[in-house]
Amino acid sequence: MRVTGVVVEYNPMHNGHLYHLEQAKLVTDADAIVAVMSGHFLQRGEPALVNKWARTKMALQQGVDLVLELPVAYSAQSASLFALGSVAVLDRLGVVDTVCFGSESGDIHSLQALSSILVEEPPLFKTFLREELQKGHSYPRAASDALARYASQDTAIPSELAHMPNNMLGLEYLAALRKLNSSIAPATITRIAAGYNQETVTHPSIASATAIRKATFETGIDTAENLLPVCSFSVLQEEFAAGRGPVSWENYRQALFTLLHRATPDALAAFVGVDEGLEHRLLEAALQTETVHELILHTKTKRYTWTKIQRALTSILLGLTRQEQAALNVLQGPPYIRVLGFTKRGQTLLKAASSRASVPILTKLPKEKPNMLALDLRATRLYAQGYPTHQQGAELWDITRPVLIQN
Repeated sequence: MRVTGVVVEYNPMHNGHLYHLEQAKLVTDADAIVAVMSGHFLQRGEPALVNKWARTKMALQQGVDLVLELPVAYSAQSASLFALGSVAVLDRLGVVDTVCFGSESGDIHSLQALSSILVEEPPLFKTFLREELQKGHSYPRAASDALARYASQDTAIPSELAHMPNNMLGLEYLAALRKLNSSIAPATITRIAAGYNQETVTHPSIASATAIRKATFETGIDTAENLLPVCSFSVLQEEFAAGRGPVSWENYRQALFTLLHRATPDALAAFVGVDEGLEHRLLEAALQTETVHELILHTKTKRYTWTKIQRALTSILLGLTRQEQAALNVLQGPPYIRVLGFTKRGQTLLKAASSRASVPILTKLPKEKPNMLALDLRATRLYAQGYPTHQQGAELWDITRPVLIQN
């Protein structure tokens, strides 16, 4: 059985994701799809629209055979750490042949050439990176510009590829494969119709998850119906009707402002992602704003991007300090694989993986929980505070909810 891995968030799962799955199967000749999915807090530093079990249901109903959770120690972090954790989960499962990701270029060979620069960090690239950082750019922008400058000296590598967000994330997947010395082969497909962060809907059936979320919060989920597979739309309707969504940063406004108003600059600076003086801007902004959107807008600068601020706020909400993160040894990869759901084919994959995986596969929680898993349980407890309607026992759903099985 040929197995292809994908890295997803499905926030929510839309028609573009469905296209990705169909094409991933086609270009890799896959018999089965394994998805590594972010849990309750996502790579751009925001809470998921609906919980991880609802999004697992979307995935299994649309062709994914096995859904594995990316620990929050990786899911709400920089692209390099996000990619490292995701690829490590796929690699350690022991049954994945290929990982397929979307990109603007669709050219795996050019992306691999660019990725080698990120991994090897030649002296000239480091010089360019320092120069770009000195201009006051954020690290992602500086790295992208430095990479483009370095690549422009090699006519065989299209330097413009470094300025496209999906390409940059793809480069990190490729870098992670090299760092892990993984035998998984990479493949990419071209993203169609909508840009990664595009907020407007310009196609009758395909839009970015960003645009779909924006439409959902502004005019209701019904306006996004044509942009979603039938099952995704149905799951969202069910979750919203039950008061389990939509969830956004504003659902945590009171908790977040309480934490900021009681904090000192030194206390804030201890959290992951709160650096380069960001703590002072956050505390100043908290005194002048009333919503999380206003807080981020007031804090944002050329160096402090919207995404960086959201990731920092996630760390503050979760109480994730640099000291705690260091103890998790995140650069070593997750010490376990947690299963969220599977189909019959996925069950066959799990049986095969049981003798090949290099770390424990968890279908139920062990009594002795690794620190990284304990952080995920904390994330679920805090996420539950943001449901529009109180959900009895939601703080314990990591413990009480079984793995989702799709027949």
